[in-house]
Amino acid sequence: MLVFISDIHLTDGTSGETINSGAFEKFVLYLEDMADTAQAKELDVVLLGDIFDVIRSDYWLKSNNIRPWSKPEEKDREGKGLKDYTAEVVKRICNNPTNQASMKHLEEFKEKMAGKEVPVEFTYIVGNHDWLINRYPETRVEIAKFLGTDTPDQYQSNPFLTEKFWECYNVFARHGDIYDPFNFDGNRDASSLGDAIVIDLLNKFPNAVENTTVVATDPQLISQLKEIDNVRPLIDIPLWIQGACRKGKSVEVGEQVKEVWNGLVDDFLKIDFVKEHDKPWRIDIVDALQWGLSISKHFSLKDIANLPLSLRKFQRTEDDYRDKAFHEEQMRRNEAEFVIYGHTHNYGIQPLDIVPMPGGTMQKSYFNTGTWRKIHVRTAYDVENQEFLSWHVMTFIAFYLDNERVDKETDERKRFEVWNGALG
Repeated sequence: MLVFISDIHLTDGTSGETINSGAFEKFVLYLEDMADTAQAKELDVVLLGDIFDVIRSDYWLKSNNIRPWSKPEEKDREGKGLKDYTAEVVKRICNNPTNQASMKHLEEFKEKMAGKEVPVEFTYIVGNHDWLINRYPETRVEIAKFLGTDTPDQYQSNPFLTEKFWECYNVFARHGDIYDPFNFDGNRDASSLGDAIVIDLLNKFPNAVENTTVVATDPQLISQLKEIDNVRPLIDIPLWIQGACRKGKSVEVGEQVKEVWNGLVDDFLKIDFVKEHDKPWRIDIVDALQWGLSISKHFSLKDIANLPLSLRKFQRTEDDYRDKAFHEEQMRRNEAEFVIYGHTHNYGIQPLDIVPMPGGTMQKSYFNTGTWRKIHVRTAYDVENQEFLSWHVMTFIAFYLDNERVDKETDERKRFEVWNGALG
């Protein structure tokens, strides 16, 4: 039995809340029942990227110069560099009591299944919020120990995977971030603009607002603004801010918040790492950020919501990921029947193709594992007064071997099972 989860984003708690451990308690209860029903002989739980969020930490703001894109020789005033910052954030994530409680549920589940002679293995595949873990042997080993892997010391010399093909399940999986121009810069061991957006814009924003008079006037507004990193898609963030300000106690407060945001956007666009991505001869991703993230007095909400297609093109849709899945090498060679991505935070199943094969057909499908976070999604109508609806979501996907999950009455073989919950 092969199980996938992704995009849980366990943090150190300094920049948005980490997920409640009750989610893991519920997860292992379902998982045990599924394994028992399938009479599974082994269980591989695949952590498909962004399980731990090294980027969403206020610790990065301790320094003005150490960032995920810093060179190894760069140091802060205390002589600490990128390796030190990464190790500290990872340590804080692992020491977070809520995260420890979550891992306790996984540990107890593994012990319980061992009593049933069903070994449980954890396979880690990195994404765009946990890629830094993979750079250093020390952080790899610490995460492996935190997950309770049987041989954590192997990660001294071996990095975590970025993709994998399970031949016996006909399943190929990767996090999916490599198809997102905001979050992949051609190298999974390199930083992207997404890192800069989170650290120097989203992490800074609530703190910067609290330093104005707003927090004393409207604390509920601060609470809403701290949810900014859960807004999808990214380009809808100005609309979220506009909506939060509109619900505020005064127009003056709203104007202060917008000024703070626009000031941070201006500062963000002056960062050398960001400017290096700006191509003067064409509309590029930096132009998209400049136009899409600023809240301008010269644009109405309708204008922001309907940005030119030339800028919106940088925003990947589910159709884009479906197309990437269909063209994965293993699927083109008719080796993979299923392609699994995470990253988008949007759960989904999309049928791709049916291919005649010796003895039957191959039914190709693309799955997305969604997220375990709270999400805020813009309503489809009333453009001038864009509102957002919010709910907590949780998705996991299981695939079965030929001799697992067979219907006793019809002798029909079940290939996969998906659990997708929403609490709103």
